[in-house]
Amino acid sequence: MDTTPTFTVFLVAAFIAYILGALPSAYTVSRLNGVNIFEVGSHQAGATNVWREVSRKMGMVVTAVDFTKGVMAIVVGYLIGLENAELLVPAAAAVAGHWNSPFTKFKGGDGVATLVGCAAGLAPIEFFLPLLLGATISIGFNKKFDHPTLWAGMAGYGLFIVLSFLPSSRTEPEIVYGLTGIGFAIMLHSIYFHKRHRHYFAPRTVDDENDHTVTPDNVS
Repeated sequence: MDTTPTFTVFLVAAFIAYILGALPSAYTVSRLNGVNIFEVGSHQAGATNVWREVSRKMGMVVTAVDFTKGVMAIVVGYLIGLENAELLVPAAAAVAGHWNSPFTKFKGGDGVATLVGCAAGLAPIEFFLPLLLGATISIGFNKKFDHPTLWAGMAGYGLFIVLSFLPSSRTEPEIVYGLTGIGFAIMLHSIYFHKRHRHYFAPRTVDDENDHTVTPDNVS
């Protein structure tokens, strides 16, 4: 008996995952704190920008929510009949939703935390240590890099690849290759945004710092 999921199953999984990824956690949390995240810092709706422009506490909240979105995308895929490498479809859709959220006029962030959540859902055992490594780098080097979550993701994912190809690993090679492809796409997305909006990442002067101070009068 053929148990291959139908196109409709893939489509439903991708749609639900896209909506999950598009949930505007960074924008919502920032607005609740009086900040329009698309007008400060890197102008991206991601945990790093919230961490820097709102507060560390709120940045961690956004990280947790975005991570959960990725996990839930995989869980939904499981529940509607996908398995193993087939779950890369909702994983990619969740990241795409984070990039282009219809709730924020198709603006978003890089989607690193969301991909991490997807990877944790796909390979929870192999991804535990890489998750700890990535979290350490992201928090410890937040002010030293323009994209600390990106570097943290690359370091953590490098360790994940090594662990995934150990003889004791239960993770299918196709999953590793697929996640690598999505991670590479995120890196290109980040590089493109950085080059296109280079002025967002220029070193700040004292006047710049004052200009970014958000009050009820200058929040739109």
